[in-house]
Amino acid sequence: MTFKYPAAKRNQRSHFNNKTLLTLGITSLLIGCGSDKSSDSGTTPEQPQLMPLPAKTITANVGNATLKALQESVLIQDTQGEDSLVDIEAFKGIQFGHANRFAHSELTYLENTIDATEFGDACPQLKATAQSQSEDCLNMNLWRPEGTQSGDGLPVYLFIHGGDFEYGSGSAKLIHGDTIVAQGAAETNPFIFITFNYRLGVLGSHWVKGENNSGNYGIGDQQTALEWVNQHIEAFGGDAQNVTLMGQGSGAMSVSILQQQAEKEGQANDYFQRSIMQSNPYGFEYRSYDVAKSQDDELDLVDASLEEVLLTQESLLSPTTRIKDWLLKSILPLVNEYSPISLGKADHTPMGTLMPFSPYLACEKTSLLGACSQNAAQPYQSDFIVPTVIGINAKDSNTMSMLPTLTFLIPKILDLVLEQSPELQSDNATSQDWINAIQNWVQSDEASTDIDSLFASADGEASIQLEREDLLAVLPKSAYEAMSQLYFGLENRNSTSELLSLTDFYPNDESELVNAMRNMGQFKMMMNDMLFSGPSRIKAKQSQQPVTFYQFDYKPSFNVWAYNTKGEERSVDISDALKTVSCISGACNGSELPFVFNKPFKLDGEEVSPSKKDKALMNKLSRIWFSDALFSDYQYSEATDSVMSIDNEGSIHLELDWDNYFQQGVDPVLRNGRLNGLEDLNLIANYL
Repeated sequence: MTFKYPAAKRNQRSHFNNKTLLTLGITSLLIGCGSDKSSDSGTTPEQPQLMPLPAKTITANVGNATLKALQESVLIQDTQGEDSLVDIEAFKGIQFGHANRFAHSELTYLENTIDATEFGDACPQLKATAQSQSEDCLNMNLWRPEGTQSGDGLPVYLFIHGGDFEYGSGSAKLIHGDTIVAQGAAETNPFIFITFNYRLGVLGSHWVKGENNSGNYGIGDQQTALEWVNQHIEAFGGDAQNVTLMGQGSGAMSVSILQQQAEKEGQANDYFQRSIMQSNPYGFEYRSYDVAKSQDDELDLVDASLEEVLLTQESLLSPTTRIKDWLLKSILPLVNEYSPISLGKADHTPMGTLMPFSPYLACEKTSLLGACSQNAAQPYQSDFIVPTVIGINAKDSNTMSMLPTLTFLIPKILDLVLEQSPELQSDNATSQDWINAIQNWVQSDEASTDIDSLFASADGEASIQLEREDLLAVLPKSAYEAMSQLYFGLENRNSTSELLSLTDFYPNDESELVNAMRNMGQFKMMMNDMLFSGPSRIKAKQSQQPVTFYQFDYKPSFNVWAYNTKGEERSVDISDALKTVSCISGACNGSELPFVFNKPFKLDGEEVSPSKKDKALMNKLSRIWFSDALFSDYQYSEATDSVMSIDNEGSIHLELDWDNYFQQGVDPVLRNGRLNGLEDLNLIANYL
């Protein structure tokens, strides 16, 4: 490990790609993203001298079960570039739980004879998967060094895959554990690595009428997997008291929820003793119990076919549905404030619409009328219960969701509201008049048609400037300002206005395209600060447990995202197409995964050709990540603001005075570091 004081300051402002979602075509994607096969200009990829041997079927006696598994030959490369072959053992598709639809899973015990030579089914989703999909999908995969036996007491890593709680699987090629387990076995650092499936989408988070405090079945499946590991891992040669729970994206969000639940249920340190959270948006507001109930109450899917369930899920994920719901959830708290009766359920922000299948807060106390009078706390409000690694990618927010990039729709939508609401034509129209008009429009039959028409006719240019000065109080005249206010909810408009008043985030005049592009860069920077790096660093400061806080700032030569991910036909998915383009400029969400697992694949399993520089970092970071050094050698200190940095040169070191040197703001309040200034102003996570 090296310590590094930087000699120069970096400007980390994002740059907005002016191609919007609706004008994006496959040709522009290929041009913009480049070819993965030509990532090293003027170089030829080295050919390995060794070739892995074919896998062998083996029989392993594990506890009360006999498992047919695989002995796999894995080609690894040490940090000096020398190749070698290492044998490991792979157990695939082991059932760990079973459940009926909209019921919590129960443990499946390891017994009898089990075929563990092939991956099991993936959980139902709208994305393409390598394995078949079915509701019988609660299976896990385990990799261990060859010859491991019961009683060996190896450390265990249990990984929760990401995917916005709506897609992904434990059998995705990018997160296979063969390479990292082979590296550890060859270098006196043996461990066991496990991935698993959990229910996704509607099937994973649906509130069911009559089942008080039910739902969140995906989180329940994760708890079942933890219980299974606790009961069976010693028979595989693992140590049940040395389990590291790790996850990326929504998997990292799950880790924070599981820490919170373990603390609440008095299970601290029972099922896992360390944790790793990669790109956890700790500033995300999870839906309250009553909001989830109000959203799901009218959906009767208990007896629906799987096809009908997925069609419902597709409708809920459509841009039209999400924009309508997002706008309504943003203004509803203010509407209810002015109304003598509640006109609908809403949280402090509309963030829940960005991940409509994210878990919701459990209800801890109900009123006599059955409404929830006390929700569980937001995960941000709970402490770490175990030593934790938490960190962010430099441009995590670029791929956070599709809605922020649709800002050009906001002024056009407001123009539609203006056209259809004569009372707004008066110079005496108030902010409340506008709020009422937007609510009426969102709930009208015309709203869907209007939004669909905007999608069809959008020209992809920067947003249109609004002319009415009286909108400024609640509905600002630039798309960037409107987006920011609506994103954090109009209930929080004063704190958002304070944020926008800072020089670093101040709205530029969008009548010129270059200023609109600057605004989008500022918006992405704001999202990184407010959702990812700011809240995560605060958690690191507050923790009573040892914490490693990292930033991954390495831009791979290949793009980890892919756009032809929709359905069995692998057609273009609009949301992933946007994310693919937004990932061009730097280390976006998921960019660290090929380096953590030393696997040359995209998120969808397509193989890539990493450059020599990429491969060097893959070999280095994957060894650190699965070692005690990650927890002991890079610990965060509030006094020195010491951050584990994986920089764009592929260097891994402890960066001192990180925020001050690398995130110095322009505004006087932010000149000692943007996060320091935002903390002092109490703007980070103030809405939670």
